[in-house]
Amino acid sequence: MINMQKVIVTIALLMLLGCSSPAPPPTIPKVDITSFSPETAVAIKKALQDVASNGNAANWTTLGLYLQAHGFSAEAIVCYRAAIDLPNTPFKVNYWLALSLAKLGQYEEAILQCGVYENYAPAFWRQGYWHIDLDNVEEAESAFNAALHIDEQAVAALVGQARMWLQRNNPNNAVEILERISQRGGNHPYLTYLLGTAYQRTGNSNEAKILLAQPCKTPPKWEDPWRLEMDSYQRGYAFSIKNAIAKLDDGNTAGAMADFRLLAKKHPQDSVVLINLANLQIQTSRLDEALETCKNSIRWNPKHVPSQLTMALALMKKGDFSLAQAYVSKAIELKPSNPQSYSLAGKIAISNRQVQIGVLHLERAVAIGSNDPRTREMLGMGYLELKDYEKAAHQFRFVLSVMPNATVSIGGYAVALFSTGNSQKATEILQNALVRYPNDAHLQRAVRSISQERNTQ
Repeated sequence: MINMQKVIVTIALLMLLGCSSPAPPPTIPKVDITSFSPETAVAIKKALQDVASNGNAANWTTLGLYLQAHGFSAEAIVCYRAAIDLPNTPFKVNYWLALSLAKLGQYEEAILQCGVYENYAPAFWRQGYWHIDLDNVEEAESAFNAALHIDEQAVAALVGQARMWLQRNNPNNAVEILERISQRGGNHPYLTYLLGTAYQRTGNSNEAKILLAQPCKTPPKWEDPWRLEMDSYQRGYAFSIKNAIAKLDDGNTAGAMADFRLLAKKHPQDSVVLINLANLQIQTSRLDEALETCKNSIRWNPKHVPSQLTMALALMKKGDFSLAQAYVSKAIELKPSNPQSYSLAGKIAISNRQVQIGVLHLERAVAIGSNDPRTREMLGMGYLELKDYEKAAHQFRFVLSVMPNATVSIGGYAVALFSTGNSQKATEILQNALVRYPNDAHLQRAVRSISQERNTQ
């Protein structure tokens, strides 16, 4: 009798499951293809049509790859999730999903998605970097070790280990790893910066000074074939922009300038192209050209915030502070949640000797999430001008915790300490810094400021 009851219950459950309505199909992301180059628009339009007519896992994945390759991370995530929920999911989908999630700062879920891969080293060292960003140092160590177990030559994992040891305040281990990479021929400016930082923390100031004098760059693109496969879905000018930016990263300013000039002729209404060109023109002191480029961008796209900000920056460089402030105010009006706008507004105001207004803008930038140490540094200098030394010291401490070689903040911190009565520590900080950077103008200015204040006491 009991067995018969079990059979009846089982049959009832099966009938209920059979009668339940199927899950609704995922919503296809809405993408304005008119903003793309013709070649890109054709490719994405076809991918959208394929999903609409036959939404299998492969088609959803292809659409996701096109969207991710062109910067639409949120829309790509929708596509990858749809592919994962369908039969015959392509093997690498979780990895591409993880990259999109990380792009949006969703590191915890990105780590989970990468965790499905057991034999692909980049899946592990990427988890390590995301753990570092989350301050999970032990988990980072485990991930980097796993990557090196798969590929003992994985430079990205070795560099990750060095960063982990620096974060643990064990610079000697970091030096050992970075020197080993250097001996194998690794000479990217980012590696030079890390090694210089490690030397500095071990007290090897002479070697550190030489390495840290070189310009620091962002990390190189580590070897990752699955990431390159996603990048290969770039079409049209997006691919050309990638190559132009790569030249800029490699220090080939002239080559990047030539590429962006050509792109601007082919795509005269594209704000991304125009603003990259304008920033290059600002960097090379072609301010009149930059202003003209910004005017063109704003004429075609008046609501494009980066165009307003780049125009404001060029005007500030020319000394036209009132007009620069007008453009940055427009940027704030268009996107009030953008901390970059408030940072630039603060810089413009302080450059125009409107320190109190500048400080208010910079405080706002920090309050809504600016994580740029330079914004904090400007705010600290503003507080010094207003003689609010405690607040100034707080900002400089923050900057030095992430940029220990920032001489503006070292000098500012010493002045703030001296002005709050901690003259011994201020003197010690300056003396140590001057040993490393004897001719630094920022430190020399701090010495003069402290000397003048001491004479007035």
